[in-house]
Amino acid sequence: MLPKAARIPHAMTLHGDTRIDNYYWLRDDTRSQPKVLDYLQQENSYGHRVMASQQALQDRILKEIIDRIPQREVSAPYIKNGYRYRHIYEPGCEYAIYQRQSAFSEEWDEWETLLDANKRAAHSEFYSMGGMAITPDNTIMALAEDFLSRRQYGIRFRNLETGNWYPELLDNVEPSFVWANDSWTFYYVRKHPVTLLPYQVWRHAIGTPASQDKLIYEEKDDTYYVSLHKTTSKHYVVIHLASATTSEVRLLDAEMADAEPFVFLPRRKDHEYSLDHYQHRFYLRSNRHGKNFGLYRTRMRDEQQWEELIPPRG
Repeated sequence: MLPKAARIPHAMTLHGDTRIDNYYWLRDDTRSQPKVLDYLQQENSYGHRVMASQQALQDRILKEIIDRIPQREVSAPYIKNGYRYRHIYEPGCEYAIYQRQSAFSEEWDEWETLLDANKRAAHSEFYSMGGMAITPDNTIMALAEDFLSRRQYGIRFRNLETGNWYPELLDNVEPSFVWANDSWTFYYVRKHPVTLLPYQVWRHAIGTPASQDKLIYEEKDDTYYVSLHKTTSKHYVVIHLASATTSEVRLLDAEMADAEPFVFLPRRKDHEYSLDHYQHRFYLRSNRHGKNFGLYRTRMRDEQQWEELIPPRG
């Protein structure tokens, strides 16, 4: 019999508007409610019964996909900050192994293993590596991992000189993070506990409890997403705030461990822009004159001082 979820009206009011969600009861962030788990089990059992007659075909397709995967795959190496980086997939391994070596060595010389994701995933039903970042002095690795299959990442830190992991864990975060230039100060984005939207920027000092971290910025408008990156000049940490049609950038001085963010250009309706900083100038991609984007350059935040490099098309 086809499973049928019960309709249980639940009123939700937001911005003065009330709507009824008949299936709100299926939301279970704890993954522990018996009635929710029972219904999911019914759905899974039904799916298995319906597809049982096609099991041989499923197995054949899976085998064909696996047979097409190279037994050993090595990425093209790239050089960053004095090191050459690559990742490899060994035969029979489901996850990548991340490695580096000095940029002054030959590619056939020995590689240092930064992370073997197969070992990290060995004792978990699910594993996803969201990203990693190495300090400017090349001694500490920040690693974002998801063991829950909900894109709720935890960030851990490893000393690359000793191989030891630092004790702190930054949980419920976005895989968007940046090191300050002192190689000790770390900026990251935390998710909202209910919506799971990225909405806060926090500052962490290596070797200290996460409870001592400082909130740097909080986005109050839940139509905006928060992300971080560093400029090409390495002088600024960029807090990028973006909705569907509007964006805003706030900057942190990457040289200062106690930097406070400042707005580059305040958000205004339907204006999208992003920026980079290189050789003492800001380079901006902006649609300030219409729906199409142009490229601009400036030394100052004043929009009137922007120099147009490439005009918007049309």
